[in-house]
Amino acid sequence: MKIYALCLLSFALFLCACKKDNKDGFLSPALKYTNPSINVSVGASLIQSGAMNTDESTKPLEFSIDAIHNADGSLATKVMNYKVDTYFWQAEYTGKEKTNKELDAKRTKVNRPAIDINPANGNIIIYPEATDSLQLTKGKYIIDVKVKNSAEERVIKSALTINVSYSAPYFYRFQGVDGNLKSITVTFKRLQNTGNKITVYTLKNDGTPIDPKKLLGYDYASPPAPSDLKDWHNLGLGNPTVYKELPDRLELEIAGFPLPFVAGQVLRIDMYNNGDVNGAYFNYWFDMAILKDGVWEVTIQLKY
Repeated sequence: MKIYALCLLSFALFLCACKKDNKDGFLSPALKYTNPSINVSVGASLIQSGAMNTDESTKPLEFSIDAIHNADGSLATKVMNYKVDTYFWQAEYTGKEKTNKELDAKRTKVNRPAIDINPANGNIIIYPEATDSLQLTKGKYIIDVKVKNSAEERVIKSALTINVSYSAPYFYRFQGVDGNLKSITVTFKRLQNTGNKITVYTLKNDGTPIDPKKLLGYDYASPPAPSDLKDWHNLGLGNPTVYKELPDRLELEIAGFPLPFVAGQVLRIDMYNNGDVNGAYFNYWFDMAILKDGVWEVTIQLKY
C-alpha cells in the first residue's frame, strides 16, 4: 500500500510538472495576495496592496478587477463606478518645483477608478484623491480579481478584503529631537472649514510662546542654499504667499491646499535654536501635510 501511494504521488507530481512545461503555459491555482485583508486610511497618501504572488505562473499575466462586493455580498456598484482625477508621474517630485507649469511637466492628469489595479502585477491601488465618502463609504469591501495568461483565464473570488476608513484632514509624523530637548508635541486645529491661513505657535516648556525670529530652519543643502531650508518659508510652489512674523507666532497665507500641493507627499519642518531660548542648543524635526482648506492653528510644544 505504501508503494502504491508513492506511485500515485509520483504520477501526480509528474502531471503537474508536465502542465507547467506545457507550451500553452501554466496558471497556478495558488495565486494569492500575501496579505489578503488590509486596513486602509483613505485620503492622505497612495495606498497599495502589493503585487499578487503568481507562484511560477507563465508570464505575462494580465490582472483586472472583476467585481467589488459589500460586506453582505452585494455588488458595490457605487464604488465600482467611482472615478477620480489623479496623476501618473514621469519624473520625480522633489518639492523644489516653483510653479505649476514645472510640476505639470513631470506628470499627466488621468481619470481612474478610485480603487484601481496594476494590470501587470495585480497591485490594488487606492488614490489619495478618493475622498468622497458618499461614493466610497467607510466599511468593508471584498474584491474579486480576474487574471489571465496564455494558459487560461480565471476569477479569484474574494482575493482581497479592504477595510476602509478615512484619514484625518492633516498628517503628522514625529521624526526626532536633538540637543536640549526631550520631545515635542505637535497639535493641529482646524478653526474654520474654509480659508487659506495657518498660524504657527512654538511654546517653551512652561507654555510661553517663542519669538519665531529665534527659530532657524535647518539647511539640508551642501553648499548651503535658502531653497533647501526645511522651515515655514519653504512649503512648495511659492508657498507661503504671505509670511508674517509676530512676537508670539507666525501667520502664513497659502495659495491652496493640500499642502504640499501634491497629494500623498509631506513637508519636512526642521528647526533649531543656538541657545538664546533656554540656554542650550536644541533641534526638532517632523513631517506634516494639511489636506483640507481652512484656517489652521499648529502648536509645537517643546519639552526639556
